Amino acid sequence: MNLEFGLISIIAFLIILTPIVFVHELGHFWFARIFNVNVEVFSIGFGPVLFSFFDRKGTKWQLASIPIGGFVKMQGELNINPDTNKQDLVKGSFQYANPIQRLLIVLAGPVFNFILAVFLIAGIYFFFGKVEIPNEINDVVPGSAAEIGGMIPNDKILAIKNINVKNFEEIRQIIIEHPDVELEFKILRDNQVVILEITPEKVWSDTLKLNVGKLGVISNKGYIRKFGLSESIYNSLVDTLFITQSMIRGIGKLFSGNVQKGEIGGPVKIAELSGQALVSGVLPFIFFGALISLNLGLVNLLPIPALDGGHIMLYLIEIFFGKPLPSYVQSVLMRGGITFLLFLMIVFTINDIIT
Repeated sequence: MNLEFGLISIIAFLIILTPIVFVHELGHFWFARIFNVNVEVFSIGFGPVLFSFFDRKGTKWQLASIPIGGFVKMQGELNINPDTNKQDLVKGSFQYANPIQRLLIVLAGPVFNFILAVFLIAGIYFFFGKVEIPNEINDVVPGSAAEIGGMIPNDKILAIKNINVKNFEEIRQIIIEHPDVELEFKILRDNQVVILEITPEKVWSDTLKLNVGKLGVISNKGYIRKFGLSESIYNSLVDTLFITQSMIRGIGKLFSGNVQKGEIGGPVKIAELSGQALVSGVLPFIFFGALISLNLGLVNLLPIPALDGGHIMLYLIEIFFGKPLPSYVQSVLMRGGITFLLFLMIVFTINDIIT
């Protein structure tokens, strides 16, 4: 990575990350206000404060000098004492809220990330249109995995691995994820459903720096389709759900150990991809921002202490058993979660640098 592209990558990374973090924290903030929990600080970034002001309800809004991440600090948020009686808690504090309200406050951050992704993609569809490539095959590359597996021109791919597909982009996404893995294809051929077992060829991608699957089919029927506002939101929601499923499969591969080096990305890789998206144009940059927002929301939902998902797990336990875990157990879990996350961050960063 040369110096000029490195600078572009850092700028692009901050342009993408700052509004995504703001929206995430806004979800926590908004639901805290709904449930009358006092928010003491709304910060974008960490470290020394560059700029701040107080709103009419006493919340300090601030921009800090290290613009990576952010946080919302609620009154009494860190005061974990399960033995404290309700009447002894300060009204307006986070712990004064009931566990369902606390769960919703925490859940709102990832949900807002999902909503942001839907509206970013919907904006692309509404203002610029969506490239539609039908799931019907025009031609099959000789000697390709598709030809070896029995595909022929005019076949229509209905599903792969029991995942319904309706266009070439969805087909491409699934194929890329499964190099050298046998997949079941449901094909519509001459009004008859045919089942084929095909193993996508494993090929190296210089762009992604990992092995990807290649099927070897061609479609020449692509076109740009314009949508109205409601259609844009609906199609964006459908596509966002499909992308989310793909990301969940990727997270599953990570925890199963069946993941390639290039599929794991930390801050350095995200910055590099941000720079590539920025120099590619406005639309790729906006779409990449939607993907990062989705990714941030999903990762935060993992049931790891210190993440939103870890807090949600604790509140579900409290709701189910009628009382929270002992404070010392929660403290141990939180310290362990922070240590684990720091370890992952170091590993991912080292992986970014050496790959």
